[in-house]
Amino acid sequence: MNNLKKHFNQEAEAFDKQVLKNIPKYPEMLTALINAIPDKKEKPKILDLGCGTGNITKKVLERYPQAEITCLDLSENMIEIAKEKLSQYKTIKYIVGDFTKTDITEKYDAIISSLALHHIPTDEEKQEMYKAIYEALTDEGVFYNADVILGNSTYNEKLNNTVATQDMKKVGVTQEEINEHKQKRDDNDIPTTVYNHIQMLEKVGFKEIDIIWKYYANVVYGGTRKE
Repeated sequence: MNNLKKHFNQEAEAFDKQVLKNIPKYPEMLTALINAIPDKKEKPKILDLGCGTGNITKKVLERYPQAEITCLDLSENMIEIAKEKLSQYKTIKYIVGDFTKTDITEKYDAIISSLALHHIPTDEEKQEMYKAIYEALTDEGVFYNADVILGNSTYNEKLNNTVATQDMKKVGVTQEEINEHKQKRDDNDIPTTVYNHIQMLEKVGFKEIDIIWKYYANVVYGGTRKE
């Protein structure tokens, strides 16, 4: 078990460092996401969809130490890493599962996600996910997502890629590593435009929809459930 823990810790460290290289403004993006959660309750009930290694949940608990958080992720390894990272907190429930297939049976004051929903294959399936999220929120509950988007024109998409390459080079990423990262994105990511996201949120009933933060291909957006 000690070797397993060491392995998970090494994986977590590698992931956390890698995401900082691939998304240089990642800390700023997460701060914008956490700031978007209203401070109406001292003990908000929050669902972290695609929690990964627990970066977002950790920041939520730094702001709301008494928050009740459910961490849901497809990867059992990621969940184990999150448990290790967040071991000092006792108000977290962990679920291993595909968030596109897992029934969300409880109600939450906030549902948040980061770098996960762009893996959902089609806009139709993304909208179904938004519907499930909407229905899992309390009245006045909010959903916010920090994610990768597609440019709304050929030029803007080219610009997004150019800026991303420049930013990665500034933090020491080699051209070979950039090419590998791009290939992984081409193989695994299915982003859509922020305009499409906003339309989908409107269709399922969200109000007060807003773009909280944007830097080229990375964005924080969301809305409120209102009865």
